[in-house]
Amino acid sequence: MSEVERSSQIEECRRIAASWTPVLHALANEERLLIALWLAGSECTVRELEQVTGLRQSLVSYHLQALRKAGLVSASPVGRSNQYRLAHAKLDQLATLIGNLEPETD
Repeated sequence: MSEVERSSQIEECRRIAASWTPVLHALANEERLLIALWLAGSECTVRELEQVTGLRQSLVSYHLQALRKAGLVSASPVGRSNQYRLAHAKLDQLATLIGNLEPETD
């Protein structure tokens, strides 16, 4: 590999790392990861997510805000509440992949 190719590859890795850091940071929280896994292929209200997570409404809303800021979750108004879902269909696949991964134990 030439120095130019290597430099280009390094820059591409840096770009990918910079774009994924906010996403992975948001998912590094157990409650936010639970919400993302639950939303894979579905939509839920805050009230439904309260039941899933066992958290109070204010904490669910706080975590949803962090997930929205990271571009992972979007909301649509339905009546007096919002329906939350993963922001992109590919995120459903990512959540499914994460859900199917089991940490290896020695």
